[in-house]
Amino acid sequence: HWELEFADLFKERGGFDLIVGNPPWIKMTWNEQGVLSEYNPMFSIKKLSASATSSLRNETLRNLNTEQEYTVSYSEQAGQISYYSAMSNYEVLSGQQANLYKCFLPQTWMFLSDIGTVGLLHPDGVYNDPKAESFRKQQYKRLIYHFQFRNEMKLFAEVANREVYSINVYSSKEKPYFWSISNLFYPTTIDECFDKGNTSPLKGS
Repeated sequence: HWELEFADLFKERGGFDLIVGNPPWIKMTWNEQGVLSEYNPMFSIKKLSASATSSLRNETLRNLNTEQEYTVSYSEQAGQISYYSAMSNYEVLSGQQANLYKCFLPQTWMFLSDIGTVGLLHPDGVYNDPKAESFRKQQYKRLIYHFQFRNEMKLFAEVANREVYSINVYSSKEKPYFWSISNLFYPTTIDECFDKGNTSPLKGS
């Protein structure tokens, strides 16, 4: 509840002049095996078939406490998925798979002041998702810079090498153009691209 937490700021300035962040890259899906592995590690150790999963699930859930906790986990996850997928909450994301980072984008645009800028590091999926056309229409109006990275240099150690993500800078003022650099390995390459005095071959892209 940003407007409540920062009521004075919204009253005085109408929103934030600057927002910077790395929102969570979490798909909102029901991960049954992840939940059950808390009670029986075989769910995460072995690659189980559907029939083996069903049999082991029944065996694991025979414990009353386990069954209650499983039901609570399912109810919580189902509620979150319904909330983040509801058009009344995130209309611009309609039809897309719920992911927490996507939910941050329209929120940050909404809470910028008239002169505000937001910089977010997030996955690049919104740029090629066939179901995200209506979202991109809103995104491109605000986008100033799009710097796409491949994680070959393991800048994010916990993320796979082939993961594609980007640094994205948005403005509260709608503009018909933006700068884009793709297939980057190092952030320093961005500075070198915009250095008019640099005549050396660029590395890391």
